[in-house]
Amino acid sequence: MATSGRLLHFSKALRSSLGPTNWHNLGKFASGGSPHQESQWNLLKGFDSNVSGVIDGTKDNPDLLDWSVWDDRISHKNILTHMKKTYTNTMKTLDDALSSQTSPEYLNEGWETYETVKKTCADATEAADKIISDGIKALWISQHNPPTWKVDTNEWLESDQYWQAFVEKHAMYSQSGTTNDPESPSEIESVKSKWNVNMFKFNERTDTPMLYDYMYHNPSWEYYDINRRQFFEHLEYFLLRTGEDFRNFPDVPKWKWLTHLEDLRFKQFSVEMRRKMNKQVEKASRFEKTDLGAGEHESEEDANMQLLMNEKNQLETALSNLLAGFGFLVDPLVPVENMFQLNYVLSKDNYQAHKMTKVFSLGNDLPYLYVLPYSTGTLKGENAYENSQDIKKPDPSDCNELVTNPMSCFYNLMDYMNLSGYKVNPSFSTRLQLKCQVMHERGPNWLKLPGEPSYDSFLRRLRYDDPLRPMFEEYVRDLKLRLKDAKEIPPTQWYKNLQRLKEMQAERDTVLSKTQPVESQEFTYTPEELTELTEAEQLLFKDSNENKLSSTPTKLL
Repeated sequence: MATSGRLLHFSKALRSSLGPTNWHNLGKFASGGSPHQESQWNLLKGFDSNVSGVIDGTKDNPDLLDWSVWDDRISHKNILTHMKKTYTNTMKTLDDALSSQTSPEYLNEGWETYETVKKTCADATEAADKIISDGIKALWISQHNPPTWKVDTNEWLESDQYWQAFVEKHAMYSQSGTTNDPESPSEIESVKSKWNVNMFKFNERTDTPMLYDYMYHNPSWEYYDINRRQFFEHLEYFLLRTGEDFRNFPDVPKWKWLTHLEDLRFKQFSVEMRRKMNKQVEKASRFEKTDLGAGEHESEEDANMQLLMNEKNQLETALSNLLAGFGFLVDPLVPVENMFQLNYVLSKDNYQAHKMTKVFSLGNDLPYLYVLPYSTGTLKGENAYENSQDIKKPDPSDCNELVTNPMSCFYNLMDYMNLSGYKVNPSFSTRLQLKCQVMHERGPNWLKLPGEPSYDSFLRRLRYDDPLRPMFEEYVRDLKLRLKDAKEIPPTQWYKNLQRLKEMQAERDTVLSKTQPVESQEFTYTPEELTELTEAEQLLFKDSNENKLSSTPTKLL
């Protein structure tokens, strides 16, 4: 501030030395000229008067900073002290520099070093800019390189010949060491020969012979007619991915579906082949079948059909048990039949944190109790939290999220199997996991629409010409009546009701054991007894061609 005061003082002294009206007698030269010159002279004197007024109004000794005021306003004294010292040292440096009559000696030395450092920094900055520019170009090229499935060799520019060769020589066939060059003459002839053999076999059993050159020229129905395995895989994927009817199967599947299907097949293949390799190494055997594959002298078609039939029978058995006990399509209720299942559901709902999970009974004749998780809180289409002021809405930190997607269902199933002591085959669990992943691709509405009951969604997806539709409609009507008359069971009665269910299950198992088909028994007959049974036409003999044989005592003996 002292420096500013001295500058104002010198300026005022210089201007006042000539006087506000003297100005070396310049007025007589300006007043005798043209009117424009006089107007400009008057304007200049007006500006000078304004500047003089500002200078006269400025104090010779301006007020300095009042640090006591800032001391009261700023609570951080260490910051205030630092600011005060910085301000004082800066002003002292400026005052010393202005008061000095000559330049310091150190200002005249060391400029060569400064210029050298500045040039070095400029060169380094230029090199860094070049590196950044090259990196940006490389990242842009890498980001905009198309994936393999988008590559079209007809659209490449001359500058992209390297990437064209990379795709053709690596992505096409070099990923596998056993794959031949697809452009080699021997490979082309091999493909044509194999195609001709397949066409000859197909034309022998069809009324519409095909004269196309290659498989990609065929319509989809002809492709699937020859490649039955691909047809089954594509149709199964379509049903799991969309949940639609098989009659809506597209003529040409989406390429994303086909690539996803290949990824799933590779995952299943990796698990099965790893287990097969371990078995072969452990037993030192020449051949070992995969867990879900065919044996050495068994066709793959028969093995897959047997696997599907086993799954179909198990599904029908489980569905019949659920329908008989009203355990099917009861969402959000969770049916349980023993204390272990009840404790498992309560642990998933974090019952110990809120003690608000409810248990209902839909009838004393049913083998299940029905748990209503606290994080759901809905039954009979009503919101329990809006109709009851005593029940507090669940806190997301106090209760686990409900199962809302197929993958959560799969993980809960595997968790329950492990806790129950059941060891699941890794190949089968991987197969089930991959199917759940396909259903997971449907999105949040994979099972039902928002606000739609599960039974309505099931009937909506069921075909109207399905022979089992009347039975399911009757089941849904009975289920609605039982849900309407559901009775809540207090926690003190949970164990007693589960004991009653245990007795019901024992009685049911006894009844079912009597209705099971009797296993075939082996009988031993003497030649005389066989002759008597044959003469009484109680035995029938057939050859390998299913032709009836005439059984005489001579032949029997």
